[in-house]
Amino acid sequence: MYKTLQSFAIAVLILYAVPSYAEDSDAEQIAIVTLKNGATVKLNDDFTWEYVFLKTKSTEATANTQSTTSPTAATKTTSAIAEPVTLVTTEAEIAGTLTTSAMAQSALLKSIAKGGVKISFINSQWDNDGRLGLNFELANSSSENYVGIELEIGLFADSGNLIKKETVDVWQAIFRMPDTYLRNGQTRNSETLWIEGIDKDLWNKQLMTLKVIDMSSR
Repeated sequence: MYKTLQSFAIAVLILYAVPSYAEDSDAEQIAIVTLKNGATVKLNDDFTWEYVFLKTKSTEATANTQSTTSPTAATKTTSAIAEPVTLVTTEAEIAGTLTTSAMAQSALLKSIAKGGVKISFINSQWDNDGRLGLNFELANSSSENYVGIELEIGLFADSGNLIKKETVDVWQAIFRMPDTYLRNGQTRNSETLWIEGIDKDLWNKQLMTLKVIDMSSR
């Protein structure tokens, strides 16, 4: 699916490319795509993609607009590409609530790919102090040797409400020790990442979201 979305992103870029993209180093959204399984994906101008999983004022407004359009417009909306939409970060997004669709397909949110590295949730555990331990698998298919990967983890209650966001070093190599690098073609597991402040009784469904914040290579 990742290769299909990447090819799709390239096609959309050709349609929507403007000079300002070349001058802006930050990824910008160019389209919203609805997959056959019902998941919604945001395509960026740097050939990356990510699931749209939070209820925001912008997405709610878009849904209301679509519900009042004519049958012809509604038919177009259900096609692969919708008109480019800018998602504005709001208090609703910061507070964070998973959509019904995201909760129904929560397994899709437990992995993410960027820079040729796929990061997947493996399992969780609890220690005697009530801390939540998370373990991830990292598979590197790029030509880069990564020494550090920073990951933002959003943990959500069984109700879909955000409990906490935590930024962690899912991969951290040791300086001048090449054996600790995440090299091309390697699949390695992270250390257990311990997170405090999570109520075990609220996290039975193990709802989470992942976002790569930074990647360093050597």
